[in-house]
Amino acid sequence: MITYRSDVRPDVRTIAELYRAALLNRPVDDLDRIRRMYDGSNLILTAWEGSRLAGILRGWTDEARDGYVCDLAVHPDYQKRRIGATLLELVREGRPEVDWILRASTIATDYYQHIGWKKIEKD
Repeated sequence: MITYRSDVRPDVRTIAELYRAALLNRPVDDLDRIRRMYDGSNLILTAWEGSRLAGILRGWTDEARDGYVCDLAVHPDYQKRRIGATLLELVREGRPEVDWILRASTIATDYYQHIGWKKIEKD
């Protein structure tokens, strides 16, 4: 059973391992940089199966109008179980007045559109 939490920040090694497994293009060999990424974020949601980190969402919001999803990663062992979609739903439900933006790779764009996010073309 997957448990979703907003009150737990995993240690940087665990985050780096998840990013590496999920093939997220992040500085997984620079733990200090990952720590700083999380220190500068005010939104962290996690998905757990027992003590194992299954997914994570990192972002920033002013809590009033603007929000930015910086990272969304789900371990390959847990993909296709709506964990990523649920993390994004929790973000939107928790702050419905905020306009959320995320920057997606070309590969991920189809997934985000499939779960209801809209593509905004760059000017």
